[in-house]
Amino acid sequence: MPAQRKPEEIVPILLARLEKAKQFVVGSISENSEGDPLVLKFKEIEIELGSMKRLFPRIKHWEGKLMEQFRTLEQDIDDDVFFKQHDEANEILNRLKRISESVVSVKQLFSAVERQLMDRTRTMPSSGMQFPSEEAFRKDQTISEEWLRLGVEEKIYASKAISNFQKSFDCLESYQLKACSLCLSIFPENSIIKKRPLIYWWIGEGMVTKTSEKTAEEVGEDVFNELINESFIIPIFENLSPNINTFIVHPWIRRMLILVAKRLSFFEFTPSGMPSNGHRRAFLLAGGSDSYSTMTEDTLMVFNVNDQYLGFKPDWLSKLNRVEVLQLGRWQNSVKHHIEVENKDLTVESKKKKKVEYEVSLDGLGSQTSLRYLSLRGVSRLTNLPPSVLNLISLEILDLRACHNLEKLPSDISALRNLTHLDLSECYLLESMPKGIEELSALQVLKGFVIGIVRRNPCRVSDLAQLKGLRKLSIRIGNEALTEGEFSNLKDFTALQILVISWGIVLSQSSTNAALSPFSVPPKLKKLDLRCIPIVTWPEWLGPGRLISLEKLYIRGGELKSLKNQGEQTWKVKILRLKYLKNLKIDVQELKTMFPKVEYLEKVKCNKIGPHEYDPDITWNKMQHENAIVATT
Repeated sequence: MPAQRKPEEIVPILLARLEKAKQFVVGSISENSEGDPLVLKFKEIEIELGSMKRLFPRIKHWEGKLMEQFRTLEQDIDDDVFFKQHDEANEILNRLKRISESVVSVKQLFSAVERQLMDRTRTMPSSGMQFPSEEAFRKDQTISEEWLRLGVEEKIYASKAISNFQKSFDCLESYQLKACSLCLSIFPENSIIKKRPLIYWWIGEGMVTKTSEKTAEEVGEDVFNELINESFIIPIFENLSPNINTFIVHPWIRRMLILVAKRLSFFEFTPSGMPSNGHRRAFLLAGGSDSYSTMTEDTLMVFNVNDQYLGFKPDWLSKLNRVEVLQLGRWQNSVKHHIEVENKDLTVESKKKKKVEYEVSLDGLGSQTSLRYLSLRGVSRLTNLPPSVLNLISLEILDLRACHNLEKLPSDISALRNLTHLDLSECYLLESMPKGIEELSALQVLKGFVIGIVRRNPCRVSDLAQLKGLRKLSIRIGNEALTEGEFSNLKDFTALQILVISWGIVLSQSSTNAALSPFSVPPKLKKLDLRCIPIVTWPEWLGPGRLISLEKLYIRGGELKSLKNQGEQTWKVKILRLKYLKNLKIDVQELKTMFPKVEYLEKVKCNKIGPHEYDPDITWNKMQHENAIVATT
């Protein structure tokens, strides 16, 4: 049998040869042979091999391992022991047992595929699966605590089921996949987890790094998708959207990962399954004030699991000489997970202009020359960052998203030469950007760039053209901000693929046209997201003839009445989202004509026809509804 055959071609041949061997062997046994051990073993192997056929379309990832097992089966079944004229039934039975063991090994490879099929079916948009509510999560947590009290959890960890799940971990192809998957174990059971903070963590600890062809974030996306394919991650699809921003980890997968992480000394855990401080990694837990005292100079990571009130000791950072990751902010999906700092420990109170301000008092932060990832995402009551942040020469990711009280950044941040990601999204009190952003040559992602009052804003959009690696840019237009030709040199943003522009003020149509025209287009732009854009008709300078590479178009809020463009050109857009456009009147046929290549469409609260009434909402996914439009209201 050629070793190059595919598994789906091998099994029928194996079955045929097994049948031939059975006929030769069983033929010499008496007619009343139904209970004979040889007959039963032949039948058992036939059933197991036959049951594999239905899974072949899903086993490409394991094909190499399967081929090795099938070669062993081939050798055993082809052995001439079956075709000798003798009465050595024990010898034949032993050979059949060996074959049966090989079949079991193949089945163990299939177990991961079977689980993948089950989980993916449950999470596909067409299944209509409803994820548990927070109340259900709390109930599950209560059950877990009860199981712990009764000793059930201990029995689960020792069960054969967990051992079988562990085989799927052993089958992961690379150390990178294994290390990244173990990170999933630290999140509380049934948590809804944001994808981006997880990938940032991987980058910060060096689990994923850039290659000659891809950025570290793109490599992280590949790893994330691999973990979905392996069913370690269950993606959450919002409506029918193909985008995946959040996920959960199946409780049994989490338990298996906890067991493996403990065995490998990757993490330490309490009996209740919560992470605890180990030699290299420390965790902040609700009510866990002892976390800070157990950190050492070898601690590489500090991760806030569920501590809502950060109350650090003044010198807590002084003992951390090698820390690479400070994930102090929010990783949860829901904004209800509130985090704030306590004055006495983390913030310094100062009175300026009769107003109390809070500054992050991270004594020793500037000495953390190994720090690559700092997250204060969603932490409230912070108005300023300490000047010592400028000493973080290795910092690659600074995540300040949703720090709603943040008013001011250091006046010049050009010292952060290694910064690749700066996220200032939802920091609505920021009125200007500091000097030096245009000098951050490594910057790839810049979110929340504020176009403020000209005289207060030393850095303008046009200055960012110097950042040749900038792939993602989101802009918030503040009060009295726009000047004529503000976006005239976007054509020079040669690497930009995603552009988000949000209007925080109301401007007249003429003022907007003057400010946006001329609007040049980045040559590689794939996604354009316009929020509250104050125009009525779609401008020619944003037409499909100019946005030739555009795949995603989002328009949310604003005064837009029509999407019609001069020349009646059609769009190449694949994903279209139209939301909260009270003046936009457009029917399904028009959308199909203008966007013939669309694969996902979302139209929500468009064309207001009454005090609280709009045209029917539409959500449509080509994969799920090839020729149908689904009205959701």
